[in-house]
Amino acid sequence: MCGIAGVIGPFAPEQAKAWMSSMLTVQRHRGPDDQGAEIMRCGQNVIGLGNLRLAIVDLSPLGHQPMTNPDTGDVLVYNGEIYNAVELRGELESAGIRFRGRSDTEVLMRALERYGAECLDRLRGMFAMAFWDARRQRVLLSRDPLGIKPLYVSSERSRGTVFASEIRALVASGLVRTEVDRRGLAGYLAYGAVQEPLTMLADVRSLEPGSRAWVDPDGRREASVRHWHFPDRTANRKHASEVVEEGRHLLGQAVRRHLISDVPIGVFLSSGLDSTAVLGLATRASTDPVHSFTVALPGASGMDEGVVAARTSKRLGSLHHEIPVTSDQAMRWTQHALAAMDQPTMDGMNTYIVSRAVREAGLVVALTGQGGDEVFGGYRSFRFVPEASSLLGRVSFLPPRLRARIAWAVAIRRGSVARSKAAEMATAGSDLHRLYFKFRQLLSDREMASLGYSASATGLSPTYHVPDGDRGRLEVPGQPARTVGRLETSYYLGNTLLRDADVFGMANSIEIRPPLLDRDLVDWVFSLDEQTLLPSGRAGKHLLREACRGFFDQAQLDSPKRGFQLPISEWMMGPLRDRVQDSLDVLRSTQLVLPAGIDMVQRSFLADPTGSAWSRTWALVTLGHWLHTLKGMQAGAIR
Repeated sequence: MCGIAGVIGPFAPEQAKAWMSSMLTVQRHRGPDDQGAEIMRCGQNVIGLGNLRLAIVDLSPLGHQPMTNPDTGDVLVYNGEIYNAVELRGELESAGIRFRGRSDTEVLMRALERYGAECLDRLRGMFAMAFWDARRQRVLLSRDPLGIKPLYVSSERSRGTVFASEIRALVASGLVRTEVDRRGLAGYLAYGAVQEPLTMLADVRSLEPGSRAWVDPDGRREASVRHWHFPDRTANRKHASEVVEEGRHLLGQAVRRHLISDVPIGVFLSSGLDSTAVLGLATRASTDPVHSFTVALPGASGMDEGVVAARTSKRLGSLHHEIPVTSDQAMRWTQHALAAMDQPTMDGMNTYIVSRAVREAGLVVALTGQGGDEVFGGYRSFRFVPEASSLLGRVSFLPPRLRARIAWAVAIRRGSVARSKAAEMATAGSDLHRLYFKFRQLLSDREMASLGYSASATGLSPTYHVPDGDRGRLEVPGQPARTVGRLETSYYLGNTLLRDADVFGMANSIEIRPPLLDRDLVDWVFSLDEQTLLPSGRAGKHLLREACRGFFDQAQLDSPKRGFQLPISEWMMGPLRDRVQDSLDVLRSTQLVLPAGIDMVQRSFLADPTGSAWSRTWALVTLGHWLHTLKGMQAGAIR
């Protein structure tokens, strides 16, 4: 795991060197073990590639980056892990290629030499890379299929191309403007996370997951091309037991791959099925004892998973570590997490605290159950959104306002936030995509309007995304639950959970690995029909439950879904009250949103501080804090 940075274009070498130094300095937390930069001339242009290393496989200097191919002059900087590096290395050695070290970086560099960009389809892992192809005199930028690792690139209107693992690095270079992109901000307000490929800055874009792009030495970038797509659905002619056995094999393979490490590695263990499955598979695959880690909040009623996790560890035979974090400590770390945000997010504070706690306990690599809900169908959306689509299709003859009133009345026993969401979903009609986004939307259209935003005014689609014709890629005709799975994976997982895991894990110099997002496993699951994955009348994550049944006890199987939660709403009314007000005041002063809208959202929270309205105010708080931090980053870049 590392951080990368680069500058490509008509710049003086000494300029490029200074910019690279600034970009690497602000990302130091991503790679405290080693640092390197290479500045190359190509006519009147320069190619600057830099890396910060968190050494995990082959801790020797032979894993240093930028890594140069002595036979070709190619240069590679790369962030991530290639889990099938051993197999690829065997193929390459059979072809006569000799290796100096054991790092997956060297394997990737040699695979690019032999297979070119086509080798990307052969990789099984998480990655973001920049590869100087000396023969073609171009730089290849690429990102893994699901976007586990980030890669931010300057927009086409910038001179040359600058890229990095974090937006703060691009700001530190001084080569991109810090003007806020109102489209990126609109997506953030709608969902509590910026929607890719947009970012919060008008001059920065995210390279899309599963894509690659070539950059010429003068910094001109070709349009990105996808090297991975969701697989087509295949006809299932296998017996249910055969499908379960196939899934069990792929799950075991995925976890075995993710256990490769030369530094301390463990499993984040919660009370849920996903992390339990990962731990069970890890203990079965490893010849050494597997360490499991659970962060507990003593005294936090309903939020402490320690008891269930300890019972799971004992049953599965791991060496368990329960790390108590006091409420005061968790609150302080939450404020540290706010400072660590690369872009605003209303989620992820719990990831920072877990990462901080286990890093201080000596862990460097952690396996997590992330992705299980999206891949195996664990969210309520997999059932609710298709059912809502079917119901609304049957009452489509009713006027939208009447449908909204009926939905409001039906949800009378729920809070005002839930009733408003039900009414907005009812007006959306039966379109599955639109219903899904209404289901996931944080701020209602009314609240968005009160803040001064509408999708049409910002040039976005009605769901607050860049209109890009991506719908066909995510549609599975006649399989609404499978369509929801693709949407959850592409949007909620990609724009919120994976980004938060990367930022907050790396803020603590810890690599978070999600084996349930292994490429072979994901390709297989997404090729199944929904009746195989989620049979009617069966519990969510049916296939995962069956494939890993021996790892769960009945209490887990019967328990409702829950996660490691922080009492943020309580803190907002207590010790964080001043921070909340200061951040909202900053937001008001920017004129990016209407103050009346901020007041409206805050009043909703104050009227029901124990309900779900807190998350909307928290989203505005984190936005205000990020904008304040951006000012400081901008001043640092100008100095």
